[in-house]
Formats: sequence, C-alpha cells, structure tokens
Amino acid sequence: MTNQTVLRPPLLLLSAGGFLAVATEVLPIGLLPLMAADLGVSESSVGLLVSAYAAVVVLASIPLNAWTSGVSRKPLLVGLLAGYGASNFMVCLADSYALALAGRLLAGACHALFFAVVFGYASRLAPPGRLGAVIALVNGGNALAIAGGVPLSTWVGSTIGWRWAFAAAALLALILAAGAARIMPPLAGSTVSGGAQLRAALAEPALRRVIVAVVILMSAQFALYTFVTPLLLQAGFTESSVGMALLAYGAAGVLGLIALGRFTDANLRRALLVSIGVMTGAVVVVALLGGAPGWTLVLVVVWGVFYGPVPSYVQTAAMNASPEHPDTVAAIHNSTFNIGISAGAFIGAQVVIGSPPSGIAYVTAALMLVAFLVVLTGSRAGFPRRIR
Repeated sequence: MTNQTVLRPPLLLLSAGGFLAVATEVLPIGLLPLMAADLGVSESSVGLLVSAYAAVVVLASIPLNAWTSGVSRKPLLVGLLAGYGASNFMVCLADSYALALAGRLLAGACHALFFAVVFGYASRLAPPGRLGAVIALVNGGNALAIAGGVPLSTWVGSTIGWRWAFAAAALLALILAAGAARIMPPLAGSTVSGGAQLRAALAEPALRRVIVAVVILMSAQFALYTFVTPLLLQAGFTESSVGMALLAYGAAGVLGLIALGRFTDANLRRALLVSIGVMTGAVVVVALLGGAPGWTLVLVVVWGVFYGPVPSYVQTAAMNASPEHPDTVAAIHNSTFNIGISAGAFIGAQVVIGSPPSGIAYVTAALMLVAFLVVLTGSRAGFPRRIR
C-alpha cells in the first residue's frame, strides 16, 4: 500500500482531532498567570484545571467506552468534537473559576472517550498491514499539539488575551465536527456489550504485558518531563533559554515520529527497544554531565527524536494484542497512559524533595530499563516483530 492510501481525508481528520484534544488538554499551562489574574485565583488553582482534566480521563475512559459501545461511531465522534467546542467556549466565557472548572471537566469527559472512538475508527480504516502507519498518522496530531500547543497558546494569550486561545480551540472543534459529519464513513457500534469486550480484552496476556510496559515507560518519561526545567537549570540553562530547549524537544518529537514511525509496521519490537535504549542513555549522560548546556541540548533533542514514535509503538502494540475490540482496547490504553503520566509526576515530585534534579534522570533511567526488559521478554505476547 502507498502512503496515498493512508493519507485519506477521514484519517487526516482524525489526526486533526487528536491535535485538538491534546491542545485543549495543555492550553492552561502557558496561560497560568493570565488566567489566574483574570479569574481572581492562584496559579496553583489554575494548574488544577489541568490535573482535574487528567483525573477525569483516567477514571472515565473505560466506563464511558463500555456505556457507549453500541452507539454508532460517526454521530458519537461528531458529538464529542462538538463537546470540545462547548467546553472551550465555556472556559472562554467564564466569569468565575467554577465555570472554568466545569468547562474543563466537560472537556476531560470528552477526552476520556474521544481517543477510544478515534483509534477504533483508525483501526477499521487502516489498509491491511498498515495499522502502525495509520496510528502514527493519527498520533502526528498529538505530537504537533505537544510541540506547539503551549508556545502558541502563550503567544496568543500574551498578544490578544487568554480567552482567545480557548475561542480558537472551540472554533476548530466546531469546524472538525462539521467536517466529521460530512466525510467520516458510518460505522456501527458493537453488538457485544462493553463489559464483555473489556473482559475479553483483559484476558489477552499480550494486552496485559503492553499495559505493564506502558505504565512503567510513561512513569519514567513523565517523572523526568514534568520536572525537566529544574534539571535544565542545573545543567546551565537560563530561565529564558529553557523554553527554547523545550520547544526543540517538542519539534524533535515530531521529526522522530515522521522519521521512525514507519518502523511500527516493519519491526515494532526492535524499534521500541532501540528507542528505550537510546532514551535511557541520553538521560543518564545528561545527569552525568551536570553542566555543559550545549551538549545537554543535543541530548534533549536526541531524547525527543526517539520518544516521538513511542506513543505510536505502544498504541499499535495494544491494538494488535486484541484486534477484535479496538475501541475498548483504545479506552484501556488511554486510561493506562494517563495513569503512567500521573504516576510519573508523583514519582518525580518525591525525588525532587530529597535529591538534586539530576536524581530524577537516574530514577527515569532505572524505570526505562525495567520497561526495556518487559518489552524484550514479550516477543511472543505483546511486542511481536511484525504487526498482524
């Protein structure tokens, strides 16, 4: 199959939807001071708009998918995109913190179900033997949002006001909802109950191994990423140059997904092992350097390049482990992924309390080595050399 077979309008729309979802999730990060001042609350309270969103995703992904498993996929996708529009307009127009929080909780509920629908759709639209390529394409929108979402929202907020950033996200959501209503092919819901799908998926040893690997690997990644700013400052970066380093990391992730994502179908297991190995080495060397901002920046870019395709690798491994129930598997993966993010942030916070920032890099490396072993021993179940 050619790339033209993969780059079809419905799949491109799903990728754009992924951009919207992740951009919505991170929007408040670059707008903390502006939102806090306008809403009359502390910056930590505005930070809760991000953590509350993530908590809803963790808790609601699997139940919402189970409850909606029989619903036709097209109207459900359109409704979720419209929900993102409504939630972002709520925050845009909020005259109180309570209303802004309500908008964020609605967005979190949309996010909890959104990627189950998106990746379920993507798996059914994937040409034979191109599941990994399709997952990488959809994840491309997520990667672009991570790379550019915070810098772009910060610029919009400082230039014309933070509310316009949410208004732009709301408008994009409504445009995508209209586009989905027009171009997405209809897909029926499942005739198997959500609970039965969940039990069948979790009965697969391959999926259970992927879940373990994802929790450990994301815990490692986000223990470091959450507290990367103190580590960069310790390495000799200034407060003004940290932002550029993070932008370089995000751009490297997009380039890595483009350059390395093609290995998802060809040799997923080896590609994931190489990525984990290179990331482990990069973060250890950053810790050992203890300075040298130039070399640290090079290593941060290397880390970004090899992390870029990792979400696609593990998402594809999960979908491949139980292909009969793609929506349920995507919901499980969505919840698992966010559990790893939350666990990583918690681990990083505990390390920061009792050690210098370089200690986070060593903890991250140790967790990555554990994840490496889980993947390495999973060639028969969970991480095959080729995708079915």
